[in-house]
Amino acid sequence: MAPGSPSRGGTGDMAEAAAGVGRFKSNYAVERKIEPFYKGGKVQLDQTGQHLFCVCGTRVNIFDVASGAVLRSLEQEDQEDITAFDLSPDDKVLVTASRALLLAQWAWREGSVTRLWKAIHTAPVATMAFDPTSTLLATGGCDGAVRVWDVVQSYGTHHFRGSPGVVHLVAFHPDPTRLLLFSSATDTSVRVWSLQERSCLAVLTAHYSAITSLTFSADGHTMLSSGRDKICVVWDLRSLQATRTVPVFESVEAAVLLPEEPAPELGVKSTGLHFLTAGDQGALRVWEAASGRCVHAQQRLPGPGRELTHCALARAASLLLSVTADHNLLLYDARSLRLQKQFAGYSEEVLDVRFLGPEDSHVVVASNSPCLKVFDLQTSACQILHGHTDIVLALDVFRKGRLFASCAKDQSIRVWRMNKAGEVACVAQGSGHTHSVGTICCSRLKETFLVTGSQDCTVKLWPLPEALLSKGTGPEGGSVLLQAQATQRCHNKDINSVAVAPNDKLLATGSQDRTAKLWALPQCQLLGTFSGHRRGLWCVQFSPMDQVLATASADGTIKLWALQDFSCLKTFEGHDASVLKVAFVSRGTQLLSSGSDGLLKLWTIKNNECVRTLDAHEDKVWGLHCSRLDDRALTGASDSRVVLWKDVTEAEQAEEQAKREEQVVKQQELDNLLHEKRYLRALGLAISLDRPHTVLTVIQAIRRDPESCEKLETTVLQLRRDQKEALLRFCVTWNTNSRHCHEAQAVLGVLLRHEAPDELLAYDGVRASLEGLLPYTERHFQRLSRTLQAATFLDFLWHNMKLPTLPAAPAAL
Repeated sequence: MAPGSPSRGGTGDMAEAAAGVGRFKSNYAVERKIEPFYKGGKVQLDQTGQHLFCVCGTRVNIFDVASGAVLRSLEQEDQEDITAFDLSPDDKVLVTASRALLLAQWAWREGSVTRLWKAIHTAPVATMAFDPTSTLLATGGCDGAVRVWDVVQSYGTHHFRGSPGVVHLVAFHPDPTRLLLFSSATDTSVRVWSLQERSCLAVLTAHYSAITSLTFSADGHTMLSSGRDKICVVWDLRSLQATRTVPVFESVEAAVLLPEEPAPELGVKSTGLHFLTAGDQGALRVWEAASGRCVHAQQRLPGPGRELTHCALARAASLLLSVTADHNLLLYDARSLRLQKQFAGYSEEVLDVRFLGPEDSHVVVASNSPCLKVFDLQTSACQILHGHTDIVLALDVFRKGRLFASCAKDQSIRVWRMNKAGEVACVAQGSGHTHSVGTICCSRLKETFLVTGSQDCTVKLWPLPEALLSKGTGPEGGSVLLQAQATQRCHNKDINSVAVAPNDKLLATGSQDRTAKLWALPQCQLLGTFSGHRRGLWCVQFSPMDQVLATASADGTIKLWALQDFSCLKTFEGHDASVLKVAFVSRGTQLLSSGSDGLLKLWTIKNNECVRTLDAHEDKVWGLHCSRLDDRALTGASDSRVVLWKDVTEAEQAEEQAKREEQVVKQQELDNLLHEKRYLRALGLAISLDRPHTVLTVIQAIRRDPESCEKLETTVLQLRRDQKEALLRFCVTWNTNSRHCHEAQAVLGVLLRHEAPDELLAYDGVRASLEGLLPYTERHFQRLSRTLQAATFLDFLWHNMKLPTLPAAPAAL
């Protein structure tokens, strides 16, 4: 693209030329949504490890581990937040508790409630647990009470009081013959309740802070408790005494007793008691209870949100589940702690999105987090990329689709590469800005450089070294350090957007200072300024076909500018709030824009027309990207949703063409039926077309028949009930016109004479039809009455004005 530019009329000429080659888009449809399915709280695996159960507000979501899809969402009738749930050990029964103090028992595979009852607690249920036989359910409430329910016989069996404050843990002894229940409340102790004696057997005290988990050995002789006091305690359940206190040097949220068998990869070399902890250090660690040593620890990764909030073991499936503070769910092989799958439960505010891969097979999402999430669109598998230490603000992808870049509030940039297996690793990083890096753009022709814009009002040009681009370079060698080649102070306020021209020779910047500027690369020489917006600019974008720049602003408008003389060519108004992103589609003849009103708009440049408004978000749409084939679009918004849109223009046009062809065929068939006087088939076909005027034509043809009355009755009465209902609706339309009211009244007469009142009242929409018929029928009756009176008066006058018979003329002489 040369700085020389076409005249002001160039945009229209370009639109016409491209329209002759391609076509305009008319609509996008939602193809897929990536939505939050877990917002914190309990997470549970079934015994097979195939299904994952988690809380998301008012629902419990059932998640398929293999496909990464939410199979079913269970929501109680009261539509209140779910405070606790538990799945029975036999995987058959799920019980949920809501803030409205109602318990619901679910046949979760069918998604139906089998029983609903009051919890009797005076405050919400905070925790619940089944016994090993799946017949008893214990609930612990915020009122300090513990209740036990028989879920088979459907009645309450026990009510235990004595715990101060909220009961946040309940667990049954693994041996069902011992009938023991353990609970923990805010007093940092564990109470042991005997179901047989209906009393508290013991109060176990060893912790100095809230107890976070209770777990039992397979033989039922040992219990492990963990707490936020950075210790784990081993208890002998036969003597109800603490036998060992292990300092673990972190606030523990969950601890799991491992099977007493060797696991060399976890450092478990003997058959003694070993346990695994998850806590605020963000790494799973394995401890030997006898010596108190840490025998295995995961590598700790930097960045906030890494703290582990939950951990659970599915023994039958040999899977270990851990949950991070930023709602990521990680599934490990229990014997080796090798990561098998990871899922992003909640993305908070999505700030940017991009397609990845040569075939746009993946999407990368930057949310309100230092982590990046890469989703495989085919399998729903998610990779969570760590590297940045503060929130990632923007993304961009190089032309081939395997290399992409990110920038963040930590004042750094990173370059990532996806290999052929779909695995992503950081291959380069750089720093140099003095404030948050809010925007980034990759070179368009080749993978040669990056441009970044920052809150420090500067733009930096980062060349990519040859070593990074060589095919032999991989992530194993570590990341390359990037150095800025040029730095230029461009604006007086934050730079919100940078864009590189298709030929890599021009750079556009958009700023909060309400201007956009054009620069020559690589020296960053100023060529001109685009002034005209009333508020700050959020996005700048070069046209792929013409020498035109598009800008999106907080003043709610999009403007197109000529690169030759920096004049404004067009202004698009339609968004009710800030326009955050804009992209060229349809080979530069149309624009796709997103705004803080949660809407997407499709514009045709030639006539300034908004072709379609798309609504699938509930908050600011910060991210917008179009696929290489221009057949899909990707959006991400503050409502935590990522939406994949598909261009359905061709499909809709083909469907419309098929409908038109079908209508032509049916119209010809209708004409043939009328010509052959096959009125019943003709009327049924006309009704199926759902065109009142066509049906009216058939009725008129029947009434023109010499035996009209009999033919009309015979034909109407042979129709199906749904056809009669449609005919009645058409009569309402005909009856509003005095020229067609006779046909409407003739059909109504047939129905009223031959259909029983009860049958007529059972017609779908009959009441609305009667309300529409009555006033016009009364008006037609009054008009006919007046006509009859006038005709009678004319007849009277005719008879009374007859002249007397004239006498015969005299005969001529």
